[in-house]
Amino acid sequence: MLDDTHNLDLTAKDIELIEAALQTQKKILSVQSQAGGSGARRKLTDLKHLIKRINRSSRREPDQQPMAWGWFLRSLFCTDCNQPR
Repeated sequence: MLDDTHNLDLTAKDIELIEAALQTQKKILSVQSQAGGSGARRKLTDLKHLIKRINRSSRREPDQQPMAWGWFLRSLFCTDCNQPR
C-alpha cells in the first residue's frame, strides 16, 4: 500500500506539541471506544499506528538514545571487558 506522503519542516518543539495533542486525542478515543463506538475504535487504532510512526521517525540526539540492555548487562557482569563502568 502506497501512502501519499508529504515532507514538512518542523522544529523539535512543533513535534513535541503534535505528540502531546495526539496523546490527548488517544485518551479521548480510548474512552469513546470503551463506550462502544466502533468508529472511535478504528480511529484509535489508526492513531496508535501514527504515534508509533512518529516515535520511530523522530530523531533523537545520540546522548538521549535509550541504553541497550545488552550493553547494560555486559557492564554489570563482564569482568574481562575494558569498558568504563
